[in-house]
Amino acid sequence: MGKIKVAWICHLSNEEIRNNIKLDKTSLRYLFLNFLGKVTPVRDYAKWNTNAINVFKKFDDIELHIISPHLQLSDKIVEFVSEGIHYHLFRSEDDTFLFRLKRRFLKGKYFTYHYDNNSQTICSIVDGINPDLVHLMGAENPLYSSSFMQLNGKYPKLVTLQTLMNDPDFFKNYPITRTVYDYRASVESSVIKSADFICSNVEHFRNLVWKYIDNSARFLDICLAIGEEIVLDPSEKEYDFVYFAKEIEKASDWAIEAFAGVCRVFPDSKLNIIGSYAPEYRTKLDKRIEELGISGNVFFSGALPTHDDVMRQIRKARFAVLPLKIDVSSSTLREAMANGIPVVTTVTPSTPKINAERQCVLLSEKEDFIGMTDNMLRLMNSKDLADELRQNAFIRVRERYDNEAIVGKWREAYHSVLENRKSGTPISSVIIHE
Repeated sequence: MGKIKVAWICHLSNEEIRNNIKLDKTSLRYLFLNFLGKVTPVRDYAKWNTNAINVFKKFDDIELHIISPHLQLSDKIVEFVSEGIHYHLFRSEDDTFLFRLKRRFLKGKYFTYHYDNNSQTICSIVDGINPDLVHLMGAENPLYSSSFMQLNGKYPKLVTLQTLMNDPDFFKNYPITRTVYDYRASVESSVIKSADFICSNVEHFRNLVWKYIDNSARFLDICLAIGEEIVLDPSEKEYDFVYFAKEIEKASDWAIEAFAGVCRVFPDSKLNIIGSYAPEYRTKLDKRIEELGISGNVFFSGALPTHDDVMRQIRKARFAVLPLKIDVSSSTLREAMANGIPVVTTVTPSTPKINAERQCVLLSEKEDFIGMTDNMLRLMNSKDLADELRQNAFIRVRERYDNEAIVGKWREAYHSVLENRKSGTPISSVIIHE
């Protein structure tokens, strides 16, 4: 088969994209926030999608089209080509002053929205591209995934699982209301049922999909492009531990609880917390930090503009405390490991596998703050242990998280899916529940 045309529906931002678009500074929302001094710059997110795109730039047999909502666009749709990649960005219907005011008035987490306009825009863009297949990155975000069920049936449809909201543990451990959770989980289920193939190498996700959503679902054994540049150069340390996430509501409270135990042994210890947060959540954390008597030990950096900024900041810490509540794994673990920062985390269906060949991270059970504290103290008390974890993590990252190999499997899968559709040729990477 010759050159094929692939459309991705995803969510991302990076410096390359922002250098090719014009952001709106005239909208009512922007002017109001600017007046209040609360304009938030557009930052990097979904780094794994950027990683995969960078590999696809090297392929000459695939024409890749990226369809994504983007904050603060000056026009409704912005299209451009950069390094052979076709970008189709659109202004999301939730990126308006009135929408955000309504969401704030309705207390945010109680507010659901169905993104019908986004879906119409995405479907129109896809039809204009007329791709050979469509690949959705993430079924859990209705902002863009709700379009998937409405796509023209002539395109083979793949969806990559970034997380799984239909995991029974998700609602228990994530700060979300029942109303919003039920809506998003139902969208996720509909997306999965409408896909021709589901992309995930996480056994836990596959079993849950077969059990709760679709017992005939066909999986492609491919994963996200999660590799990171390995940086082991020495850097000046300002903090003992770092917790970082796109949104710190994921598990920063657990990191703080465990860190309080460290401060009882080392009163001058410092924890850096990096990532965005809602004001009310920060108020809740500050109250708990004060109760624990560690107000002078915890430092918030907020959300940083680029992924590189985040990596530079985490390298200022000696160690990372990255407990997981809902994720079976996390890019933050790999990012810390790739930057030579020993990691303390929690047991999930996937994290023990990180230690399969050699110990790379220190594990304790979820909500076992004493066990997490003990692991943090072990690192502080043993340079040999820290050096061993650092070296083992380097080997793990180099061996297992190679984006060239990961994305190469995507490329093979695209060709294989299209050959299968054309002639019934078996797909070697497919997993079918028996």
